[in-house]
Amino acid sequence: MVDRWDKLLAIAAVIILVATACSTKEDLAAAEREVEKFHKAYNAAQFDAIYEKTTDDLKKSASGPEFVGMLETVQRKLGKMTDGKRVDWTVNFGTGGTTVKLVYETSFERGKGAETFNYRVSGKKVLLMGYNITSKDLLPR
Repeated sequence: MVDRWDKLLAIAAVIILVATACSTKEDLAAAEREVEKFHKAYNAAQFDAIYEKTTDDLKKSASGPEFVGMLETVQRKLGKMTDGKRVDWTVNFGTGGTTVKLVYETSFERGKGAETFNYRVSGKKVLLMGYNITSKDLLPR
């Protein structure tokens, strides 16, 4: 009887691992597509469109004008994004949905920076829940 339960538990564990691995891959790909859209909108100065695709939590912590103003400042100082490479990622599963953190080394017309994107993935809905850019090229000269 114990052997039977052990086998059932092992099978259940394998099924969960396979399902999680597939979900991780899909959620990661969905978040990466959103980063591409973010960069296209950024280069087109469509900052309001970027803000519209954020979570309510982000909207509570930063108003539209604050968020848009930050992106305008980044673009004024660094210019348009020219190239980006993902250097790190994390996917976390929780009761509130899945979160995906992507870190990019990004080149702009007038500098470089490290961008961190945090997305909440729920079904087919992917919303930006946090954005950070670190660049010495943003500092006053």
